[in-house]
Amino acid sequence: MDFLSISDLDGATLEALALRSITLAAQWQDRSMAQTLHGARIGWIEELPGWRNPTALALGALSMGATCVRVEARLNGAEPVADLAGYMDNWFDLLGIRTPSLAQLQRFADHADAAVLNLRTQDDHPCEILGDLAYVLAHRGAWDGLRVAMVGPAGNIAQSWLEAAQVLPIHVAHVCLPQHAFPKDAYHGRATLSLNLADAETADVIVTDCWPGDMAPDENAQLLRLQISAACLDRCRPGVVFLPCPPVTRGQEVSDDAMRHGSCAAARAKAYLLHVQNAVMERALGRHPSDG
Repeated sequence: MDFLSISDLDGATLEALALRSITLAAQWQDRSMAQTLHGARIGWIEELPGWRNPTALALGALSMGATCVRVEARLNGAEPVADLAGYMDNWFDLLGIRTPSLAQLQRFADHADAAVLNLRTQDDHPCEILGDLAYVLAHRGAWDGLRVAMVGPAGNIAQSWLEAAQVLPIHVAHVCLPQHAFPKDAYHGRATLSLNLADAETADVIVTDCWPGDMAPDENAQLLRLQISAACLDRCRPGVVFLPCPPVTRGQEVSDDAMRHGSCAAARAKAYLLHVQNAVMERALGRHPSDG
């Protein structure tokens, strides 16, 4: 099983992975991790910055009995991806990969016998979003009717949330400026576009992503009207969960006092990234206890 996008899996499988991650989170706290990955050979390729997903992959795999190493190779290097996939199949059962292009990652996965796990592309970020969803499931007990406000530009975080709205019983409102939205046909079913921060204030979960790095001063002023602050969180529904996506830029998409607000679960939620990736590795390798 490959896991390249949220839309690769159906709702039942995503829920099963989230539930398994909750079990693994309890084992992590007890230092009693299941050794279901014992003997598995796992590698990761890193072409994009960021430390959380690869660190979680390596530590999670080791904690469950696997061997995990970083591979100094590139999907956009001198070797064709078909050749690279063949070489990797000699040594690895699963590869976690951070690479700019989802299309290039898909080409690699098409040629690889090893399972492939998307640790981040510029197009989407499935493990990040499934980790947040697992935290919400543990916190709330169910996803049915969940209202999510994704406040930020069209990008990999927003794309994965929109995909989640197509396969899970949740509604996702993408709150952004018009110039930062996806094309209109991206919003259908339970995914909608909003230009108003008030729609975030009626959500059960608020997610943020960082702003574009090349903004003009007037655009910066417009975006400040969409900043999540403590005052905004105070106006929200009781029990709202605030999940800013790191790296967080205080003074832009969030205020400093929002990060200190009681509804902010940034650190607690991101713990589930490791547990979700462990659950995905189990399932991808046929090592889940229910697989026999």
